[in-house]
Amino acid sequence: MTELGLEGAVNTEVVELQSLRGLLVLWRCGVVFLTHAIAMDLSWRWPNGGFSIVKPSLERRVVVNLWHGIPLKRLFATANPEQRQRSDRVAFRRQERAYYKGLVASSDIDSYAMAAIFQPIAYDAVWVTGLPRSDFLSMTFDTLPGFLREAEGRIRAMTKGRRLIVYAPTFREHAFSGASCYQFSDAEIEALRNLLQRHDAVLGFRMHYFRKGDQLFNMESYLDGYRLLDLGHDAFPEMVPLIRAADLLVTDYSSVFIDALYIDRPVVSFAYDLDSYRDQQNGLLYDMDLVFPGPVATAFPALLDALDAELGAPSQVQSERYRICRQVFFKYRDCSNAERVLDKVRATLQRVAH
Repeated sequence: MTELGLEGAVNTEVVELQSLRGLLVLWRCGVVFLTHAIAMDLSWRWPNGGFSIVKPSLERRVVVNLWHGIPLKRLFATANPEQRQRSDRVAFRRQERAYYKGLVASSDIDSYAMAAIFQPIAYDAVWVTGLPRSDFLSMTFDTLPGFLREAEGRIRAMTKGRRLIVYAPTFREHAFSGASCYQFSDAEIEALRNLLQRHDAVLGFRMHYFRKGDQLFNMESYLDGYRLLDLGHDAFPEMVPLIRAADLLVTDYSSVFIDALYIDRPVVSFAYDLDSYRDQQNGLLYDMDLVFPGPVATAFPALLDALDAELGAPSQVQSERYRICRQVFFKYRDCSNAERVLDKVRATLQRVAH
């Protein structure tokens, strides 16, 4: 159990899905929790890069999609036409949404967005409970699972008491025109290092877990373990410790900024390809001017200015704009999201039984 971080687990069995035992357990189960989709979470993956979709009966099961974040980007039914065609090329992935008994959302506004994204789901199947994954953001350090405490401790040891900026850009679909990872120049990196030194800060870089294409963010080539730290997935599989340890978060269009709002971290967007991303790539559910509480920098000098201003005189979190943006995304900001989901599951099982 320890390799999965399941501390104190009771009546719990870990089974390899891609096995006959895994199929038997799936056949018997009455409740399925997802983080993406059945077509993704339950697929069998083959060495040649192919996959086979396991298709359990959805009518006799309680299928609950916990999702893996609060979306800022257009997804599925709301995506730009070309992106929608690509994401819906697996027909079962689209069909399964109609059978979800539960799809978690974090606020009333988020519930409308999720209902639109996951068409043809019934709106009463969208549960405004908050996301269980958010519980780990607001828990006290001592009550965190051990693997998260260990990761957060390692990050704080790496920063050596200096303020931490976490830079976590989102994935780029290189198949779309204008989709490219930012390539920092030597002069830009030098300017960034000077800013970090001036404010006694460090920057931790984290690529999106889905690495595709040859041209990735070249920030990785500048990581030095002192001012520019590697906070990648190999060292830190979970994002929660990074957000908890961060003093400021930089992203572009990743919904990780919404997680940062949950625990009052200031945010900056480095949206160097905003027009392309909005109009040709994934697209955005919300206007950044309405829901992003911090600066939206479309060029590197503006990014430096934004970081300099917030590090020099922190003011974003106390602003009315920050409060309003946070309210858009969260009905609850406690540690009880998972319990609310379980209450919904119990009620659903009782209803199905009768």
